[in-house]
Amino acid sequence: MTRIVLKDVSVVQCPLMLPPALSLNRCRVKHAGSEMKIREWCHAVEELDLASNNIIDIDEVYKIVRSMPNLRFVNLSENDLSKCKYSTKSFDTNQHQLDKIKSLVLNNTHIPWPAVQLLLNMMPSIIDLHLSLNNYASIELNPTNSYPNIKFLYLSGNPDLCQWDDVALLMQTFPDLEGLTMADCNIDSIPEDVVSLLSNLVSINISNWPIKSWTSIDRLNQLPKLIKLWCQGVHVLNNLESCDMRRQHLIARLPRIQRLNGGDISEDERVFAERAFIRWYITNESEDKPTRFYELYSVHGRVEPLAEVDLSPPRHADVRIIYNDLSQDQLENDEPCYDTLLQQCKTTRSLKIDLNKSVRNFKVQLGPLFDISPANIRIFYIDREMSELVGVLHIEELRFAQKKLYTYNVQNGDEFLIESK
Repeated sequence: MTRIVLKDVSVVQCPLMLPPALSLNRCRVKHAGSEMKIREWCHAVEELDLASNNIIDIDEVYKIVRSMPNLRFVNLSENDLSKCKYSTKSFDTNQHQLDKIKSLVLNNTHIPWPAVQLLLNMMPSIIDLHLSLNNYASIELNPTNSYPNIKFLYLSGNPDLCQWDDVALLMQTFPDLEGLTMADCNIDSIPEDVVSLLSNLVSINISNWPIKSWTSIDRLNQLPKLIKLWCQGVHVLNNLESCDMRRQHLIARLPRIQRLNGGDISEDERVFAERAFIRWYITNESEDKPTRFYELYSVHGRVEPLAEVDLSPPRHADVRIIYNDLSQDQLENDEPCYDTLLQQCKTTRSLKIDLNKSVRNFKVQLGPLFDISPANIRIFYIDREMSELVGVLHIEELRFAQKKLYTYNVQNGDEFLIESK
């Protein structure tokens, strides 16, 4: 057992060989320290998490990662690399190409673009590149250097990115990109020639883009391989009333999409969405009908508006309150008929009651009306329809103080029997 030191950080005593996944999150790492020690202890490390440390120089990053020969994943998020220092002479990319690294995470580092390209040159096998939350105002990559190895790029949370030209530059630099995630950026339209740039995309995330026209959304149909879309919070969707309706319109307009906002689209859901899309435009006659409407109309024909059926429980009911002094034993043994009960009652009142009230609150309401302490009230629900049907009093005591009145299926004309304990 020996102590391992990455200069400025002392890690607890550990075995000679560190595990494949090594996390040094928030450990105040600033310098690499002894590369020989790193090679000795970290030979088996495949995943390295150095997020939220004090690394400010790319040189230190290079020293660390080149000393871990089996490294596949590196997370440097939340290290301030905005003013990172590096010397291209110190990087021997021919001798020390880090060709096993597949994923590089640089979120919230504010790393400048030249440093990004330097890291990409050092790591020629990267597939996943994460550059979210870096406050980029533009893409400043040199398009003469392309990186066909990059398949998935994450650039979310860069609200100052607002030009489609930036997307064009990204696609020139990463020509074989399959997944582009740029949520929370400020690009407000998708141009007509989108297919020339994004033809290889399988998935794209444009959530919270300020797109105000359906035309831009429809242009995604030009992308031959696109089957996954994240499209929440886009401005044009705000004109639709509900989340379900927004999803339906997107499904209906984009027939190639198989997965929307993380959820698979079944064949039944697609048919339902297409019919709902037709119905919406028939109902909203003032809206200009897109080409897609007529395509779907030729398939499904005219779809009539749905009948509005309110299946929610009633909120109020007009009921009768009967104050009776019969004991529960009498009610159970004698089984008085409905007419007998009315003859024996002392007082009755007609009330409009709130069915969202609990039994406890109902007792509080009834107490002053009949001069009984709420704590001493017993309440029995009388289903009038059932009582008249069978000729015997159909009665149920309201025993549970928190239970809502609507759960008893109270209807207009029903009655409650109350008595004092």
